[in-house]
Amino acid sequence: MKAIMLALALCAGAAAPSFAQVQGFTPREESPEQWPAGEGRDETFYMCTACHATGIITRAGQTREGWDDLVTQMVTRHNMSDPDADFRKLMVDYLARAFPREATPQGGWRNPFAPTR
Repeated sequence: MKAIMLALALCAGAAAPSFAQVQGFTPREESPEQWPAGEGRDETFYMCTACHATGIITRAGQTREGWDDLVTQMVTRHNMSDPDADFRKLMVDYLARAFPREATPQGGWRNPFAPTR
């Protein structure tokens, strides 16, 4: 039995990717300065990037209503802390200004968390 468990462990280890195998890759630390300047940037950055990488947020491109719906979705479906009214307004206003709907890139990519409107 020990031999079988050892063989399975070795096979699993061989199949797992190793960061050492990816030469030249250095993870980049994200910071609020990568987002457009504006009121609410830092607060929104830290709230959103607690769960998401910057790219999924900055490419989402939503109307203000869309961003508000997305915050509701994060609270109801993904257990995000429900922000109080003032903080929610600050975040949604910032997201709508910084990442408006027309900023959505072409090419068929769709944010999987975006509302389906």
